[in-house]
Amino acid sequence: MAAFNTAITDNPQNAEVRLADFGLAPMQILAIRDSARAAADDASPLMPLNAPGTLAYIRGVEALRAQVLDGEWVIDRTLGVEAVINRELGIRVGYQNVDRACDLVFKPMPRSMKGSASERMCSAPLFEYCGMVLETDHDRVPRADVKDPHADQVATYFVMVGEDGSVELSSPIIENQRYGDFRERIFVDRPDEDWEDRIEPEGEPLDDFDVPVSIKDKL
Repeated sequence: MAAFNTAITDNPQNAEVRLADFGLAPMQILAIRDSARAAADDASPLMPLNAPGTLAYIRGVEALRAQVLDGEWVIDRTLGVEAVINRELGIRVGYQNVDRACDLVFKPMPRSMKGSASERMCSAPLFEYCGMVLETDHDRVPRADVKDPHADQVATYFVMVGEDGSVELSSPIIENQRYGDFRERIFVDRPDEDWEDRIEPEGEPLDDFDVPVSIKDKL
């Protein structure tokens, strides 16, 4: 298989410029993130275990549409996937809860497995990547009559919100109900991006980290 080169924008200023190509701004993506995270935090311990993710998804999609719909961006439900689409730009944007976003080492992994409809939208041929070859498995390919009618004209992105509040706008290739690779990743916000400043290299302890010790008097 040929190597896949993901276009990564991890600088805030460059991310703002790249988002402008979509007619979007960082504050819109952050508003989507904040709405989704607030919904997850509102889940009661009495609710089902999947309640935080479900509530985050519902509010995330709602916030995505509230922030983006403007006449050029319209609601899209192709193959049952809730999203928005700008046909002039050839861009579709959906919402996804992930374990962690904006990590250069570890790629985001969806907290819920993506269905075959999303896989059809985000398969490698959609991006026509030169030299990219992906093996196929009939067990994970949708029926032949299930096709994205816009696959040749539209690239699919997701607002990916991590459990730690990190958020990126990225275009994945979905295979076997997982993110096999990424065409593009735009890092929008990393709430803990200063962690490298707080943790010393080589596994050394945090600065000024004192362990309280109490000495009991011998009987």
